[in-house]
Amino acid sequence: MGSIYIPQHFSIDELLPPPALLPASFETVYHKDKAALFRLFDYRILVTLDRLRERYGACSINNWHKFSEVEWVDGVPSMFRFSGWRPVDCCEGAALSEHKLFRAMDCKFSHTTPDEVWDEMLVDANAPQFEYMQRIEAFGGMSWFHFDMGQHARYGKAIYVISNRGDRAGLPRQIERVGG
Repeated sequence: MGSIYIPQHFSIDELLPPPALLPASFETVYHKDKAALFRLFDYRILVTLDRLRERYGACSINNWHKFSEVEWVDGVPSMFRFSGWRPVDCCEGAALSEHKLFRAMDCKFSHTTPDEVWDEMLVDANAPQFEYMQRIEAFGGMSWFHFDMGQHARYGKAIYVISNRGDRAGLPRQIERVGG
C-alpha cells in the first residue's frame, strides 16, 4: 500500500475546522497525529489544491489557526472555519454539501479572482489544475473559487456550473472538456 498524499502547500489546519469543532474521534487523532487526517480527503482534491496554488499563487482555505481558541467557537467576520471540510451538523451550506463529504473546497486567492480562473477554465478545461474538478460554483461578485468532486450527468466529460438562484456569472451550465 502506498503512502497518503500530503499537499505541499496546505496544512491540515487549513482544510479542517478548529479541533474544538471536530467530532471527538477526529479531535483525538488531531492532537495525536494531525497529518493522519489527510487520509479523510480524496487525493484528487488535495492534488487539485496544490495545482491551483502552483498556477494562481497564494491561496487560503481556512485561517482559523491564526485566531484565538475563543474566536474559533464564536467566529469572527474575517475568520474562515468551514471553507474546507464541514461537520455534518454544520449550519453553513446545503444539507448534502460536498464539503460535508470531504469533496469540496472554497479557495480564496490573494492575487487571482474567480473570474480569472473561470476564464482559463473556459479556454482549457483539460488544464492540469482542472483535471479532477467535476463541479464549480459561480455567481456574480463571488470572492472565492469553489470546486468539488460531486457527481452530475456528464461526470468526467464536463465541469458542471452550479448557479446561485440562476446566476452563473455568465458561464454556461457546463464547461466541456476536450474529448468529452
